[in-house]
Parts: sequence; structure tokens; C-alpha cells
Amino acid sequence: MSLIRYNPYGFGALQQQINRLFDQLDTDGRSEELGGGMFAPAMDVKEDTDAYTVHLEVPGVPQDKIDIALQDNTLVVRGTREQVGETKEGQYRRVERSYGSFARSLSLPRNVDVQNVAANLKDGVLMIRLPKSEDAKPRSIPIGVQKPVLESAPQSEDAPTGEPASNPS
Repeated sequence: MSLIRYNPYGFGALQQQINRLFDQLDTDGRSEELGGGMFAPAMDVKEDTDAYTVHLEVPGVPQDKIDIALQDNTLVVRGTREQVGETKEGQYRRVERSYGSFARSLSLPRNVDVQNVAANLKDGVLMIRLPKSEDAKPRSIPIGVQKPVLESAPQSEDAPTGEPASNPS
């Protein structure tokens, strides 16, 4: 499995153009770009000899708003980060936090043991452990030492035995 760096801001140039368009239509003359947009949590994937481990940053997303599915060797994580109700006083001058639904998917190799996948959410980081199946784990194969087999050939009566030959004359 090859790792590819994920860039959640792939549409940055397009978003900047759209923000400039709205800035031109804005009547109060503000020119700062407003944040927001697509919420795509960052993901890291690590492989060791026993498992693949996926870390997904989901701060502010409660456990009951996250759904994890594994189907056809594709891991899919869906969730929703809802905007917290704040007071009605004041006006936002800048909004950079993203809210809304997200979905991340990851194609997995066929050697994942789907029966033993586990997930844990701690401090805004979702950790999913995908163990490898036993036959996919590396194993050591010992090299045996074979003793040489000595074949004892039967000696014929005419063969020398190492004793001096007697002269029958």
C-alpha cells in the first residue's frame, strides 16, 4: 500500500476566486477572506508488522456523530461537526473553523483481518487499528542443518582390507 499525502485544500485557488467575487458584492467594504468551507479532517496511516493504524483528527466531533464502515476492503469514516450555539450578540468578523459533514475513505490491502478492527476516540483523535491477517504477517523460516549421509558400501572379498596380502605360493 503506498501512502499519498492528503491535501484538504486542493481547491484553494478556486475558493479564493469565489471569496473575491463575494467581496466585490459585499456592501460594507470588508476585504478579508472568510474561512470555512469544506471540513475534511487530516488523516495519517501507519503500517507495522502486525497492523495498519489510521489516525484521524476530529476535534469537537462527539463519538455518536462518527460512523466507521469497512466494506470491500475500503474503510469509510463519516461524521458531523456541528456549530455550537453561541449568543446572538455581536457580529462575526472572521470565521475559520469548519463545520458540517465529512466523509473520508481509504482503500486497504486484502490482508486486513476485518473481524478484529478496533477504534478509539481520545482527545479529538480517532484511532482505528486494522490488524493484518495471520497469513499476511511476516514469519521467520528456520534453516535446518542436514547431516551428511554416509553410505557404507559392502566390501567385496577381493577388495583390500588394509592388511598385508598373503602369498599362497
